[in-house]
Amino acid sequence: MEEGKFWHLHLLRINQSSTDIIFLKLLTVSLFFAEVSFALDDSEALNFNTMRASFVQTIQNNDDGLGSKSKGYLVVKRPELMLWHINEPSERILIFDRGSILIFDPDLNQVIKTDIKKYQESNWIKILLGQSELNDFYKQYREDSSSHTLIRYEPLSNNSLMNKILLTIKEDVIHSIEIKQSEMETIHIDFDEIDMNIEIKDSFFYESIPNDAEVIE
Repeated sequence: MEEGKFWHLHLLRINQSSTDIIFLKLLTVSLFFAEVSFALDDSEALNFNTMRASFVQTIQNNDDGLGSKSKGYLVVKRPELMLWHINEPSERILIFDRGSILIFDPDLNQVIKTDIKKYQESNWIKILLGQSELNDFYKQYREDSSSHTLIRYEPLSNNSLMNKILLTIKEDVIHSIEIKQSEMETIHIDFDEIDMNIEIKDSFFYESIPNDAEVIE
């Protein structure tokens, strides 16, 4: 199988069945709009070591308004580890580990492994992992109100794979992420039951994957 091809097809299949990743919803409010150029870790909400939260992800087709929904939980340990565990509508486990993406399918007992650098559409992951290199590819804007802050990432190039990303922050915690993958599709993720800066061992991220799982690279 051509390297990376299965991942690309698998990603599309997961999105269509609402069992994939991603985030955020742009709130329509009257806010003062200001351009800013801070580093990723200059914002209190983005300055954390670990994060754990449940999520509800909605994928909406902007053309016909139809959408799909998935639920699960997220665990982040900066700078290199992230777990995206989907429980509904069908279980999938995605692990981001030191530049690699692993997708575990419990039904097949199979892990698909590939390099995250091949997929610019996964740039939102670098925000959660605190990787400041994202500043080389995005311009950041900030909107403040009394109830929340919006941080918007606009790609510096016209590359169609460079998604528009929006964070909604309340009380210095990321509460939602929205990714506009194209003019046709928007992915919105709401976080709940959020715990910040708790102790998490590296081994935790692999506890849900059996030792006998087949690995395809």
